[in-house]
Amino acid sequence: MIEDKKPGAEAPPLDIIYDCAIVGGGPGGLSAALYMGRMRRSVIVVDGERGRSTWYQLNNNYLGFPDGVHARNLREIGQEQAARYGARFLDSYATDARYEGEGADRRFYVDTSEGTVTARTLILATGVHDEFPQFEGSDECIGRSMFWCIICDGYEAIEKRVVVLGGGTRAANLALELMVFTPHVTLVAWDGPLRIPEERLATMREHGIKIYDTICSGFRCAETGFICNLDLEDGSELDLDMLFVAQNMQPNNKLAKSLNLMLDENGFVVSDSEQCTNVDGVYAAGDVTHLFNHQVTTAVHEGGMAAAAANYYLYDAWQKE
Repeated sequence: MIEDKKPGAEAPPLDIIYDCAIVGGGPGGLSAALYMGRMRRSVIVVDGERGRSTWYQLNNNYLGFPDGVHARNLREIGQEQAARYGARFLDSYATDARYEGEGADRRFYVDTSEGTVTARTLILATGVHDEFPQFEGSDECIGRSMFWCIICDGYEAIEKRVVVLGGGTRAANLALELMVFTPHVTLVAWDGPLRIPEERLATMREHGIKIYDTICSGFRCAETGFICNLDLEDGSELDLDMLFVAQNMQPNNKLAKSLNLMLDENGFVVSDSEQCTNVDGVYAAGDVTHLFNHQVTTAVHEGGMAAAAANYYLYDAWQKE
């Protein structure tokens, strides 16, 4: 076993074979690290501190936090909790992954900017890449005044002036669904012309949604992190309280491809109910495993399931049925 160390206390050793390497330090990866540590497995988390768990989102859906919990705070809590049980943390980006051998002799190698991590099992919790409008101070707006998930933040839109950015059917659906919370909904094409069927546009107009088939050319903030106004290419100006972006999400599947994991038609890693992939000893958890239902609760559950499956894989033959 590896002795307990707090995250960042010192660089973890890379000249040993870990029981499990986890790529990704969001809720899914941290849940897996906690479970593995409590099952007395040596575990290292490779994470470059990028992604949804590093934004300013206040999560009000996570049971046990009646006042909500900030994504960054939950991340810090998870790191400290997993470190109590021996989890090590490598502040680095994983660039490639491969494996050699079969059965108990199989070894996984994860290349990082700090060196190569070697492990007996591998859990991918690499998440997704989101596309948001880029402007000065835009990163500070994500989770404060710029959102993407109606399940997470629709409730906070009650009676607010909401603008939806996006040009496709997904944006139209998001705008219509937001009317459960507020009648003050506007759709803006964002960075190109609308690609929404005319009958869907008619439904939106029928329910009072204003539609601008023009590009958004500027964003203004009243204070750091809070968008208050949009400039449109046709000269219009829109005041708003919240901005919802029907953005494109791309799974971070580079490592999955290197390992020849099975992917679905959208590039997400295919896994079963225990988070097992088509490669023995490799598991996947969190947003990288499905297009929808990107919730912290889902990621935490899948991280725990992946760890349980990895732990069983690590048992000696005499410990299994």
